[in-house]
Amino acid sequence: MNDFKMVNEESVSGKNKRIFEELKGMFGKVPNIFLAFASSENGLENYFNYLTQKNSLTYREREVVNLVVSQVNQCPYCLSFHSVVAGRIGFSNEQILDIRANDIQFDKKLKAIAAVAHNIALTKGPIVGSILLDFYEAGYDQGHLVDVVLAVGNITTLNLLYAITDVPIDWPRVAV
Repeated sequence: MNDFKMVNEESVSGKNKRIFEELKGMFGKVPNIFLAFASSENGLENYFNYLTQKNSLTYREREVVNLVVSQVNQCPYCLSFHSVVAGRIGFSNEQILDIRANDIQFDKKLKAIAAVAHNIALTKGPIVGSILLDFYEAGYDQGHLVDVVLAVGNITTLNLLYAITDVPIDWPRVAV
């Protein structure tokens, strides 16, 4: 049984309260997984900085990575959360399911980035077959590849924290 205790929003440091306000602006609330990060005085800030860092990927591309990797890692929290986010940025329910299944037919570039992220999550690194060639042929470069690796690491961190803490899912739950 997991007895991970969620922090109370009012009991965190001023630094974490400021980040909570930014999260509320982004998501309308402080998602429970971020309350778990706030259990560490520096954990929330470190993860938030990682989450919001500049990179070459579009918001849609990052959400594709988030959904694909969370599906590989079977994370119900992250699949629920990122399905909501993906819907908010214009993906249809059918497209979200296609992304999660790594079966994107509606966009060549997103298909290529999903394949790379899926492969990295499955193999823990080595990219097999023509996946990398397809990625480059879709218009991506080595800088994008590095940013995909960072994005895979980012969402994997979230997947792991959920697996360890089992915080309540505070989004409409989707089937894994």
